[in-house]
Amino acid sequence: MLQKLSGLTTPGDRPTSGEQVSATVLFADICGSTRLFEQYGDRRARQIESRVLELLSARTAEFDGKVVKTIGDEIMSRFPNPEGGVSAACDMHATLKADPVLRDLNIAVKIGLHDGPVLVEQGDLFGDAVNIAARMVSQAKADQIITTRKTAGLLSDDWTQMIRSLGCVKVRGKQDEMEICEILWQEESASLTQLFNVDQQEELRNLLLRRLILDYRGRRIEVAPSSQLFRMGRGGMNELVVDRELVSRSHADIEFRQGKFILIDHSTNGTYLALENGARFFVRREEFTLQDRGAICLGQAISGQNPDIIHYSYSYS
Repeated sequence: MLQKLSGLTTPGDRPTSGEQVSATVLFADICGSTRLFEQYGDRRARQIESRVLELLSARTAEFDGKVVKTIGDEIMSRFPNPEGGVSAACDMHATLKADPVLRDLNIAVKIGLHDGPVLVEQGDLFGDAVNIAARMVSQAKADQIITTRKTAGLLSDDWTQMIRSLGCVKVRGKQDEMEICEILWQEESASLTQLFNVDQQEELRNLLLRRLILDYRGRRIEVAPSSQLFRMGRGGMNELVVDRELVSRSHADIEFRQGKFILIDHSTNGTYLALENGARFFVRREEFTLQDRGAICLGQAISGQNPDIIHYSYSYS
């Protein structure tokens, strides 16, 4: 789906084909789309994807952006400046989490953006800035916003406490490494020093004390918020070893990110999850946000007779 481009320079201007202009290019990609089709079937999955893309398009327009095109489960937008692009990206995440249609479906997107000169041709954008923005979304994980240090440096001082450097990485197509940054869009990640009222202090306390509790074969494991990955798999180097044929040597990790524990599957046979509310999920080489309490099984479906079920819950003490 292509839409004509307008307003990249000054209000009322319409770039002509072949014109080079300055823009902030944003890509937003729906995470786990394969899981949606496996779990809900083609028709329902397409309805969910359409709802997500509809909300992303609305947030683009809200911040003076334009949708350039959608590519499967990904949307490409452009904005007049980084402030609009980053603001829209934050609002995209928040909107998806609050939407009543999507709230219980564990839908997440990853977003990457970059500011620079682009070439407008027949309603599409081309150029180095587009390529870099595409590399940024490939660097992002679920619920993340990733941009370049150059783009982050163009933001006003109001954004300073919401920018976290992730260091320099090798970006495909670039000879030198590039410094990339994460935009911390969630309140608990942005600035803990800003949490002063009673409700916010309680939220901060829960964030700092939050622990993920895993119960496996009578063993109780406490996973604390940290930058270290908690590794699970058949290999002996893992923090939790599940020695079964269908379990990969490095099967899955649990990572604490932006106030949440995220399960990241790397396996051949996937990971099965059952939530307390009865919902069941299958993830393979995808990410899943662990909610409330439930069960995890590596490489095989969850059944009552399976001794290798990993039960998880949260503790705040």
